[in-house]
Amino acid sequence: MRLKGKVALVTGAAGDRSIGRGIARALAEEGAHVVVNDVAKLDKLEARAAELRMLGVEAMAIAADVTRRDEVERLITSAAEALGGLDILVSNAGVVRWEPFLDIQPASVDFMLDVNIKGTVNVCQLGARQMVRQGRGGRIIITSSVHAQMPFAEMAVYGATKHALQTLTNCMAIELAPHNITVNHLGPGWVRSAINDPSPHLKGEEGMRATLRAIPLGRPAKPSELGRAAVYLASADGDYVTGSYLRVDGGLVVSKF
Repeated sequence: MRLKGKVALVTGAAGDRSIGRGIARALAEEGAHVVVNDVAKLDKLEARAAELRMLGVEAMAIAADVTRRDEVERLITSAAEALGGLDILVSNAGVVRWEPFLDIQPASVDFMLDVNIKGTVNVCQLGARQMVRQGRGGRIIITSSVHAQMPFAEMAVYGATKHALQTLTNCMAIELAPHNITVNHLGPGWVRSAINDPSPHLKGEEGMRATLRAIPLGRPAKPSELGRAAVYLASADGDYVTGSYLRVDGGLVVSKF
């Protein structure tokens, strides 16, 4: 119960097979009260919150679009008022589209930049302001990707957004340190989550085998494993960790060098 009594907010947490669900559950298992968020998926969010309450913590669901600043303000305010503040913020909402570079559509660029960059800035800035007002420090965790370090074909824009999140994390870590707020990002590799189902790199048996061969541990990650990494950064174990990048990729990145 390393997080007993803490209040956490996790964005992008509605999916049945999602990193957000894995993180929210891991935080609740350690005693945190959790607000789960996603865009226009209140029925699924309510199901996620019900799961967490079965673990003996308080949990609530708030639908909001992270690209809409007014909705993020409502999200942060509602969460803090309902559960008594905000101690842990996990900016996890993200989107991806696979397109060869020569075929990238302007709508895809706007979509990924809006959610992955603008949405993250909205959530982190307004969440950090709430933490500063409270005066009790806090933890901000951003879900980036192994794309922050390595390129993949057909994912140029997505990869660029994840590189950007690395810089955002580092700058936030410097500026928020005087407020005792740490900022770190997680780097998932291949995770068995629904967002990866459309990947052209995972189509067919050969695509699956090729991807598995590239991972030294020989398997994809479970969302719960990203959750345990988030717990480390959110707990006292991570007190002296800020501006860091924690890869949870089974060795995928190092196998490429």
